[in-house]
Amino acid sequence: MIYNFKDQLTISKGNRSCSDEDTIRRLLAGTVSVVVANENMDKIGVDYIATIRGGAQVFIDIKTREIGCSKYWRSDPELAIEKWSVMPGGKYSIPLDRQKAGWTIDESKITDMVLYVWHPSDSKTAYLLPFQSLRMATRANIAHWMGIYKTDIQDSGKWQSQAVFVPASVVISAINLTFIGRGLNADL
Repeated sequence: MIYNFKDQLTISKGNRSCSDEDTIRRLLAGTVSVVVANENMDKIGVDYIATIRGGAQVFIDIKTREIGCSKYWRSDPELAIEKWSVMPGGKYSIPLDRQKAGWTIDESKITDMVLYVWHPSDSKTAYLLPFQSLRMATRANIAHWMGIYKTDIQDSGKWQSQAVFVPASVVISAINLTFIGRGLNADL
């Protein structure tokens, strides 16, 4: 299935029982404030900036799925793992030099954490994951994940992006391996 980028962006901005700010405060211990990032920060993958008691700032990217997405899940909630932000070739014949790696594997992102949330009718669980560990786990596993889990394309009207939807438990297990140095390919 191919999704429309603008529709997905609208979905990501609402349809939940509590605000992203409240969710961040509940999950990130010691948070004293949460503010919406400005447009420039949003363009580089930061939706919210949380400040914790000691003054450190935590840059958070929010990933929200469309209501009803749970009907496709095999078991637990599935996390969208983006391989391509701008796919090479495809419908718009994007040349290789204009391709862009997906946000999940983008080594230029300044994001500290990724917050995955869903409409409460799909899941009341939220996942706040460390971005660099998610990036490393994705790099080590994306080819395998794309071979066994649902993969979809999103159409912006000018380019296409591509994501695979992986059960949260699988992603978290892969992240856990990054903490102990197992399951990583040194060439990534």
